[in-house]
Amino acid sequence: MTKATIEHDPRPILFKAFQFIEKLRELFPDIPMQTISVFLIIAMKPGISQGELLKLMGTSQPGVSRNVMALGDVNRHGKPGLGLVIQLRDPFDARKISLCLSPRGKVLADRVIASLTKAWPDDRP
Repeated sequence: MTKATIEHDPRPILFKAFQFIEKLRELFPDIPMQTISVFLIIAMKPGISQGELLKLMGTSQPGVSRNVMALGDVNRHGKPGLGLVIQLRDPFDARKISLCLSPRGKVLADRVIASLTKAWPDDRP
């Protein structure tokens, strides 16, 4: 799709965005948009630190921590998290933690990519 085509008719791109959001809502009905943003950044930048994530998100440190925990194995309330992200401690500096997708998170990212790269259905808006 060329830039001229997108400018002329942005509906295909908007439809892909809609499909993506609906897929995530189907899998995680109560997931906040900010948590989706954190997931996507970690998927795009495996190994990102929480500090780097904070700068990219432009939000509060507690907000980033809350979203990372929600995406991890255990959320901030001690209940099961989504299991999509893992935190890896630097073996030489325990203060440094990198974030990456868990196997389950990689599967989800692959599903999202596959659903967004499929050919457009003929009945799209």
